Amino acid sequence: MKKVLITGVSKGIGKALSLHFLEKGFFVVGVGKNRPDYSHKNFVFFENDFENYKEIKIDFSFDIVVLNSGITIYKRLKDIEQYDVERVFKVNLFGNLLTLKSIAKNLKQNAVVSFISSIAALEKNNFEFWGLYSSTKTAMEKALMIFAKEEKFKLLLFNLGRVDTDIWKEVSGKERYLSRISLKDTASLIEKEMEKALSKKTFSFKRVVIEQAQ
Repeated sequence: MKKVLITGVSKGIGKALSLHFLEKGFFVVGVGKNRPDYSHKNFVFFENDFENYKEIKIDFSFDIVVLNSGITIYKRLKDIEQYDVERVFKVNLFGNLLTLKSIAKNLKQNAVVSFISSIAALEKNNFEFWGLYSSTKTAMEKALMIFAKEEKFKLLLFNLGRVDTDIWKEVSGKERYLSRISLKDTASLIEKEMEKALSKKTFSFKRVVIEQAQ
């Protein structure tokens, strides 16, 4: 049975991915601040609040890792406070990166590590109010590209558009009402890309941009 580790599994994309992988017959290890409202014989959960990260011992060997935990502060950069910067970087960057570091020795030889990034991190995009959020995503992408080169694991970066998650509760104005990709479609597209990456022996890196359901 293939094993996948996912951070941030209590809601949003992480929850959708967890349930999707379970349906596909994977064993899922979830890491996050809040215990999920679902259970399964092939699911185990490790509590870890990334705002106060603590190293945890996880002894499973993984085929796939999904670094998904993330929050946003929807403000102009001139209006952010030190607390905002620390909180968003702790969750989006430090917690995910340190979790990967803690289980790097457990990655199988053909393992795929993936990061749920955003189109806000793409060089062509400079979205107002998303400066802090996109900065953390950009920083994490670069850290993972170097980590993958150093440790020789396969890397997938998913730059997602507007997915129907709670993040939009933070958004104001007309942007809040733009069309979104469903969680179910997002999870399905991500899982298919991961399965393809697992099957390719020569694969090393791919950036996948998903701006609408396919």
